[in-house]
Amino acid sequence: MIDFTKILLLGIDLKRLYNLPQLEFKTEVSEKTGVLSTKHTAYYHFCKIVIYDSGLILFSGSIHKLYNSIKNQKAPNYNEKQKETYKGFNGNQFTISQILEVRTHLEVLFDCEPQQMQFQNIEFGVNTQPNFEPKLFLKGLLYHNGKNFEYRFENNFAQVEHQQYFIKIYNKSGQFGISKHTVRVELKVTKAEYLKNLNIKTFEDINQRTLENALKSLLKRFDEVVYYDYTINKKNFTKRQKETLNNYSNPRYWLYNLKPKNRDKHKKKLKGFIMNYSKNLHQKIRREINLKGVTINRLFKKPNGVTINTSSIGLNITPNTSKKSSQKKDRICPITGVDISVQKEDSFLLSNTGFKVLEKENPTYYNFLIETLLTGKANRYEKSIYSKLSKQVRNRYFNNIEKHNLKQPTLF
Repeated sequence: MIDFTKILLLGIDLKRLYNLPQLEFKTEVSEKTGVLSTKHTAYYHFCKIVIYDSGLILFSGSIHKLYNSIKNQKAPNYNEKQKETYKGFNGNQFTISQILEVRTHLEVLFDCEPQQMQFQNIEFGVNTQPNFEPKLFLKGLLYHNGKNFEYRFENNFAQVEHQQYFIKIYNKSGQFGISKHTVRVELKVTKAEYLKNLNIKTFEDINQRTLENALKSLLKRFDEVVYYDYTINKKNFTKRQKETLNNYSNPRYWLYNLKPKNRDKHKKKLKGFIMNYSKNLHQKIRREINLKGVTINRLFKKPNGVTINTSSIGLNITPNTSKKSSQKKDRICPITGVDISVQKEDSFLLSNTGFKVLEKENPTYYNFLIETLLTGKANRYEKSIYSKLSKQVRNRYFNNIEKHNLKQPTLF
């Protein structure tokens, strides 16, 4: 559901960031003037991290591509010979559970809380697989809210730019060599005011409810697209009807020949032709956006796939493949061995809510966790002791995933 993002990172330890072995920051040089830039840039799984001279830190790029890169999921048309020019893959579905995995990944990478990741730009999109050639729909795009579409990449991509957002439509099957016809419809939000209406400010705000808001907004913008359907059957049309449809297929007719006040009447007339005499390609794509959007925004419980020796927290993680364990309903934190059923369904590590309950129900073990986990200094975004405890659990989880080679997202 989420693709490209631009995130302002707040309160990050710059010294730690510069010293991370997986990030190589370079000072860029202008090819025209030869002048050294005042910013330092590192590339990470098709994303970019920029540290400005002022100390400002921006993360930008497709978190969908980042996820696929971490999972070693490549495009169907990937060619090892073109490795240097490969730009990543985002032609498959990207679910809320995977988005939240990326969020945890970035929390560990930047040693921060989700509220320290403030969105500047964000794209919401859905990949659909209609039963027709994507270009058949793209070539019929006329305009959106008074602006015509701009085409690129041999007409495999079309977009309209507005003050607070872009509407984008892609032929993804053509881009990535996907065997099934794939059309991606995307809403790129570029202003905080628009995000505010979706109840999104930071990565902490990404959840099932806010992504449902984004899906509704995406469908609304897609419904505003005025398009001509090239599957209209003109077999029994009169000469005048054919002339009218010829005009309707021309974007210039709508934007230059018709006055804005007269467009609604003709839009209704075109809609009637489409509904009664075509395959209605728009509705087919819309139906898939809605169905797939609801599915990818739905949270699924993670299977209980590990057992823990709680006497040495996080150091003895071993796969558990027993049938009895897979049927167990309780959710157990793989680092602390604590039941986390009281937490949100998408969580799989002991976090703030679980720590609060543990403090009341088992203060002895809670105090033991404090003594074992708490190291280092807190920052101002760690509003409570629970926040710092949660961070230490996340860090140990990812460190042990790498150590034991479990099939989970790893950092390094």
